[in-house]
Amino acid sequence: MRVRMVATGRDQDCGIATYTTSLQDALAIETDRTGVKLRSPNVLHYVRKAIDAGRADADVIHVQHEYGIFGPKSVASWPFLLLLWLFATIRGIPVVITLHTVWNAETIDPPLYRTKRLYVRLNNRLVAAVADHLIFLSEETREQFALDATHPSVSVLPHGVQTDTREVPNAKAEFGYDEETTLVVEPGFIRPVKGYETFLEIARALPDVAFMIAGGVQDRSHEAYAERIRNEAPANVTMTGVLNDDRFHASFAAADLVVLPYEVVTQSGILNWCVAYELPVVASDREYFREFREECAGVEIFESTDEAIDLVRSLAADPERRAEMARAMHDYGKTHSMAAVADDHREIYERL
Repeated sequence: MRVRMVATGRDQDCGIATYTTSLQDALAIETDRTGVKLRSPNVLHYVRKAIDAGRADADVIHVQHEYGIFGPKSVASWPFLLLLWLFATIRGIPVVITLHTVWNAETIDPPLYRTKRLYVRLNNRLVAAVADHLIFLSEETREQFALDATHPSVSVLPHGVQTDTREVPNAKAEFGYDEETTLVVEPGFIRPVKGYETFLEIARALPDVAFMIAGGVQDRSHEAYAERIRNEAPANVTMTGVLNDDRFHASFAAADLVVLPYEVVTQSGILNWCVAYELPVVASDREYFREFREECAGVEIFESTDEAIDLVRSLAADPERRAEMARAMHDYGKTHSMAAVADDHREIYERL
């Protein structure tokens, strides 16, 4: 069994690149990878990569799909997916596509709403037409996609908890904090849908608690937003900027509590890193987090900013409660490891 993965390259600063590497490492079968650039405007790059994947010596082609990977507004997904489908069909190779996110009516902003909505619907139908099997990382994502396109062969699989954590001595000192400091962190790339305004409101209400935004912008489209957050941040909030791999791991090792005040979430690699590092989490009232909370008591949910402030205040002052939540994360991680998810993937490949 040989599987050709298609995803952002190992050298790309991207959560999907990290996810794909972890999945490949966990799969007990032969895998290779066609690495694509992240959001490249060069359509010819994606044409060449589609040909590379389509001609691969493989039994299955597995595309890790996120719209933004395929150039601005996902414009390169059209030649890429059509070419991939052509090669795969001629050679009789099944194509699996994992949708990490789903564009739908709620992700579209004016102007030209109807035109954009039609484009998104057609793009989703293209994905469904090319795939022999679709994988979603949450039930919510599957339901959103089904509003535009249906498919007879679908799986909903957990994201999988990362296992390549690192011991980072004096992690807090890496970011200028004493080891005794209780540190509240929001990790990950900065995007407006991640609710940084709420994070700042919590910090303003708790001036004696240390807060850190561990990450920077993934591309230039959110630079102005990140700069506004930096200018509005109170004195007890630091911003690291984009982290290299070592400092990314150090940010989790340094954290005592993570806050995820997301406005939109369909799956979260960051939450799974919190599980891996056994970190308690305070998260916004979103379906994905609620479903996670039903399985794991390591997450507390807030419905309002005031409730978030109360939760962070009480947890920052209660190391025993944080330790209980950390143990729940540990237990969840044992039963939802990337190795278990890899077994599910291998069964899908073999069935196809």
